[in-house]
Amino acid sequence: MSNKVIFLDRDGTLNVDHGYVNEADQWQWCDGAIDACKLLQNARYTLAIVTNQSGIAQGKYTVEQMHKLHEYMLAEFEAHGVHIAMVAYCPHDRGQSDCDCRKPKIGMAKQIEAKIGEIDYVNSWIVGDKEADLLFGKNAGTHTAIIRSQYWEEGKLSQKPDLIVDSLKQAAEKIV
Repeated sequence: MSNKVIFLDRDGTLNVDHGYVNEADQWQWCDGAIDACKLLQNARYTLAIVTNQSGIAQGKYTVEQMHKLHEYMLAEFEAHGVHIAMVAYCPHDRGQSDCDCRKPKIGMAKQIEAKIGEIDYVNSWIVGDKEADLLFGKNAGTHTAIIRSQYWEEGKLSQKPDLIVDSLKQAAEKIV
């Protein structure tokens, strides 16, 4: 049986994007993010995080710092009864030509599929706040929900998302 997956962007979707967040004391949950994930999980979606982390390649923080932050994030999720199947990340810089994992490429989706088993992409979703998230979903064949942010303008996206929302919570309510 295939997994219906909600691919979640991290910065700007789960946590407030303060720019290169890499320490627990910089982490600030987006309003309603944990409740939204609980709602999606209760609707029998597998939750997975797909996050571009170019700050690693740029020397702004280390892979170890990122893993420590993800341990903190996952512990917070688990404390609220939310299970994240996997956190996939791309440590490469923008424009690195040999990278197959940086969104909008779908290498992270393939990493998740290798861990959890076959994914039902047609009934899965990506929720993110950047056009790269939208294009990741289009490239993977999932539904797409994009959160309004400073990173794009309505009417100027290269492709039309299935949903345009103000938050992950609003996306979750519409998805279920």
